[in-house]
Order: sequence, then C-alpha cells, then structure tokens
Amino acid sequence: MSLTEKTDMKNAPGNPKAKAIVIEWIDHILDRKKWNGTDLARHSELAPSTILRLLNNPKHPFVPTVATLQKIANGSGYPIPKKVMAALGADQADSGSGDVEENIRQVNVRTRQPTVELRHISSLPASLQSTVSAKRDAYIPAPPQLEGDETAFAFHMPDNTFDPWFKSGSLMFATKRRDPVAGDTVVLTDKNGRSRVRLLMDITEAGLKLAKTHPATEDEVVTFDDIQDLAIVTIFVKS
Repeated sequence: MSLTEKTDMKNAPGNPKAKAIVIEWIDHILDRKKWNGTDLARHSELAPSTILRLLNNPKHPFVPTVATLQKIANGSGYPIPKKVMAALGADQADSGSGDVEENIRQVNVRTRQPTVELRHISSLPASLQSTVSAKRDAYIPAPPQLEGDETAFAFHMPDNTFDPWFKSGSLMFATKRRDPVAGDTVVLTDKNGRSRVRLLMDITEAGLKLAKTHPATEDEVVTFDDIQDLAIVTIFVKS
C-alpha cells in the first residue's frame, strides 16, 4: 500500500455525501473508458482495493484525499470536477492537503481535458419525474468556448419545442456567466422543477416574456418569483 493510500485511510473521515459524489465521478470514468475498477487502479498507479473499496462497500468510511483523486485524474485523463472538490473541500482542509483550487488547476493543466457537468432536466413537473430524475448526473468534455467557465453545464433538450430545428434529446450547453438579454435562448427551470428551452423576447417588471416558436411570437410570461434557475444556451448540438 502506497503512502498516499495510507494517508487516505488515516485522515479521511466518513462523509457519505462526499463519497457518493466521488463514486459518481468514478462511475462516469469507468463508463466512458469501458474499464472496471481494477483497470482504473492500474492506470492510476493505485492498489485495486482503493477503487474497489469505494465502489463495492458503501458502508466503509473511506473517502479519498485530493492526492488520490489526482492519481485517478492523471490515470484516466478526466480532471477532477469542481463538484467533487467542493464536496471534499472541508475534509481536505482539515487533513492539511493544501489549496483545493490550486489542486484543481494543476490537475486540469496536466490532463488538458476540461469537463462540464451534464445535468438531467425534464419538461415534466417534479412530481412526475420520479422514474427519470433517478439518473445520475455525469461529466462531458467542455467545448473550447466554455473552458474555464465554472458556471457552464450541458443538458439534453427536454422537449420538441423547437422542432424541426432542434429535436428532443439534442445536446445543449449553457452558461450563467452573464445575465440574459432579449434575443438569447435560455433554459429555465421553474419552482415546480419543470425545465424548458425558450427564446427570450423581453424582460419586464412582470417577468420574462418567452417564445417557443420560429419566428418568435410571445407565448408565455414567467414571473421572477416562479423561476428557480435560469441560464443562457450558448451551443446547440443537433441529435
């Protein structure tokens, strides 16, 4: 067992939430690489037990440190997502692992494959999403335009609103780096958990005037109080 792995076992306290997020990232790597846990351990220069303990024993208190995550990132070519680092941030500060943000930067420079979160969104109300929203979020390579954008994420078009231009399931990338303006295409999630992609026609005191047709005609007004999340769609990838 390496010194890094011994440090993991000694310093990493049980943190079920952090562990679940780490496992989500590792599962994504295994799925994309078509590897098993032993393959990942071998490429990362880790003992197989380090990976298998995470994947096969959910009750084990072991949570890896940044040093081990860096080995996994280097071995797989997938940089550590900020979501993972944020989940481990408090633990890593306690264990004296150094500046979390600097660790992220160093890993991303070495791997040269920035990623963004691939979110699951649905046009159904939250009450009807039980069988759909169980899917785990994942991570995909970031387009060059979005490299370094910490607010960026990807998602699949939730409906056929813009058919035939963009069909349901088309991949889209969005950002929250700036405020939306008239003419932007936005992805909006209301407080019922329902998401939709719309053309933003205007912003008034009443809320957002939105269109779902080409050419644009005002179809709905969503008040600010009804909005849970809002981002600007910047890249469309036709399915």
